[in-house]
Amino acid sequence: MPIEIYIATALFTVALVLYSIAIWSGRLARELKAWHLVVFSLGVISDALGVWITIAWIGAIVLTPHAIFGFTALALMVLHFIWAVFTFQTGRGNSQRFHQFGVIVWAVWVLSYLSGFLTGIQKVL
Repeated sequence: MPIEIYIATALFTVALVLYSIAIWSGRLARELKAWHLVVFSLGVISDALGVWITIAWIGAIVLTPHAIFGFTALALMVLHFIWAVFTFQTGRGNSQRFHQFGVIVWAVWVLSYLSGFLTGIQKVL
């Protein structure tokens, strides 16, 4: 496999860890804190960089079911991050809807991650 795909895969895995920490720690604390925003943003950036590297290596956007799922998940992550910034700035970090939506977005993203993992494993085997 080309090095770009290894780098993108590593970035996706970093995004999984960071995004999971941000979503679940915020939900468990029932409050959005500044460090959640930092970890959240790093997770979104890691995922976006992984997507960018993958598209650059492929040379185009190929709309497979995994790609559609992944783009949807990334768009939801970005929207949720924008909501997180707004929520933090307005002091509404304990909003139950915000944290519920975060878990839904996280689940969509994890399913996208797993579909990419399964797709990649099938190509290696």
